[in-house]
Amino acid sequence: MNTKHAKSPCCRTLIRKFGKRRRQCCSCKRTWTIRPKKRGRSRIRISSKILKQIFLQGLTLQHLVQRRSLQLPNFRYRFRQALQQFVARPAPQKIPSHCRLILLVDGLWFNFKNEPWVLYLTALRSCGGKRAVFLDPILLPGREGALKWKQVFDAIPLEAQNRICALVADNLQGMKLLAKYHRWILQLCQFHLILKLQVHRVRSRQRRALKGGQSREKIYRLICQSLEVQEGPKLDALLCELTQLARLFCGTQRIQAVIRDFLISIKYYRAYALHPKLNLPTTTNTMESMGSVIRNLLHRNHCASTPKALIQWTTAFIRMRPEIICNGKNINRID
Repeated sequence: MNTKHAKSPCCRTLIRKFGKRRRQCCSCKRTWTIRPKKRGRSRIRISSKILKQIFLQGLTLQHLVQRRSLQLPNFRYRFRQALQQFVARPAPQKIPSHCRLILLVDGLWFNFKNEPWVLYLTALRSCGGKRAVFLDPILLPGREGALKWKQVFDAIPLEAQNRICALVADNLQGMKLLAKYHRWILQLCQFHLILKLQVHRVRSRQRRALKGGQSREKIYRLICQSLEVQEGPKLDALLCELTQLARLFCGTQRIQAVIRDFLISIKYYRAYALHPKLNLPTTTNTMESMGSVIRNLLHRNHCASTPKALIQWTTAFIRMRPEIICNGKNINRID
């Protein structure tokens, strides 16, 4: 420290040397050290090995505390401190560079004090790659909606946003508008569509009094074929037959609404065939798989009691294993 021009922190007057490592205020004679030592006992740090055992090997805090001479509350406190330090670091995920990207999204619903919260999961995959890289999740209060998803999309690094060319998502309200706003190709999840049809189909077999059983089987078969056939006369014939069924009574009004929505959104369900060079996945099974693993982790450790705990645990887990296999659609044409 240059004592010739420095001012004292207490009186803002001149200071002078007071020994080798101390200084003194010329006005109030207060002294202080120029190299203060850290006060208090040394911090007990938890090794990163324990984080890997919890998030990667499937162990719990109860299992690990049995190997140590500690009480569970003390061990939980130390683990919580280590978890907060790990989450506070910059995100280590490496987004594929110098290539076009596909954005995969999904939301996990939670309930805290009878209020809905949604954990928004996003992943990026290169068009020519087979691994999706998950970004840090975002937790927002309230129901899932287009405005919330817009906040999530805006949180993606700008450099990666500019390289996104396609979006794979469920058929949620507002996704089509968001994809159009960002000029992204939208691929809707075929698995959720078939699952919805399958539920109606199974019920029609179990309940003999339910009307339209044969029509439901026919609708299920026609929609499955429409998702796979090539562009051409056969696809036009299938869509024409579905249009006629939508005008007739085929069980319930809900099934008719499903058919009408499918006919309106057919280009979004068949985006993988319209843009084969992008190697688009036709389902969000990659996101569903990550969501299932996250729920198992939270249930096993009983750790999602508050929104703060939920976002810390899920962020740390995704950073520990950020990549999941995500293959594109293997186009096997039905002629």
